[in-house]
Amino acid sequence: MKLVVPTPDQTAAIVAAAYAVASAGGALQPEPIEVEAIEALQRHMLAQDPPMPGTAGPLPDDLAQRIEDPGFRRQTVRQLAILSLVDGTIRREKIEVVAEAARRLGVAEFGLDVLVRLGRGQRSGHVFPFMRRLVAHYWSFDGQATMRDWLGMAWTAMPWFPGLGRYLGRDVLLERYRALGALPEESFGRAVHRYYTTHGFPMPGEPKSLPEGWARHEIYHVLSGYATNLQGEMLLAGFIAGNTDELCLDIVLPALVQMHAGVKFVPGPVSRNKLQPDPFFRAMARGAAMEIDLLKGWRIWEEAALPLEQVRQRYGIPPLTPSERDRLAGHKALLPA
Repeated sequence: MKLVVPTPDQTAAIVAAAYAVASAGGALQPEPIEVEAIEALQRHMLAQDPPMPGTAGPLPDDLAQRIEDPGFRRQTVRQLAILSLVDGTIRREKIEVVAEAARRLGVAEFGLDVLVRLGRGQRSGHVFPFMRRLVAHYWSFDGQATMRDWLGMAWTAMPWFPGLGRYLGRDVLLERYRALGALPEESFGRAVHRYYTTHGFPMPGEPKSLPEGWARHEIYHVLSGYATNLQGEMLLAGFIAGNTDELCLDIVLPALVQMHAGVKFVPGPVSRNKLQPDPFFRAMARGAAMEIDLLKGWRIWEEAALPLEQVRQRYGIPPLTPSERDRLAGHKALLPA
């Protein structure tokens, strides 16, 4: 998802559509957190500050005429899908408004299809398709779920299997990641090494480690500065969703469903009410500002020796302001300095 500065007319259309989702087409009064989220979306993703006001009502009849660019249409549908979960529930009537907006805009989205099924009470059948997409686009570096990628997942569960680690090159991979610890203290690679050792996570190549592609999740933590607790993971989901295109909703919807609505969706912790709208959409905007999509074949090695702050600047990641740091520190949502 890339930041697109809309015209005032387009912004008005998106705001009207957002209130249509929050009000289930005018049948409900938007909750205060939904109003807060729509305003945060405007400030951080639409460059509209002060935010435009809105009222409960149906989707604009001319939504498709006012938003014509295909990429911007897709971005709008994704934002509406996120807004449908902001009240901490999975309400069919709100999700159906998003589905109607997608129909009018001609947008097909895997994550939205899953969300529609959840809204209809279908809580099973989505795990394997999600895993297939994650293996193809997150664990793999080329967008293809090969047998080697699936074997990498199997190795995570049974690293003792004779010869499998050697076949997958795990020893060589582990040596490369351990070597990051010898880089200068302020370097990007040293920060990644420090992240693994501080948190006690297995480095790529170690027993029970995930395939190397998943290391990009940990690298997103390092680049964004967001912590590994539930609040930090919620912000990181927004950051990654903003940065990457193919898996945008695949990343953010499970976080919202599982950590905000409190519904078991995929393997992992379940909680409630972890969404803070303003930091979340700010995190998404920071990810969207990046010059490179990490999930499109990116690897660490070319930039590993560079200073971490230089890499952040090179990638266009907006720095956190002192007030943001103070607020997030209060929720322990930042990595240690």
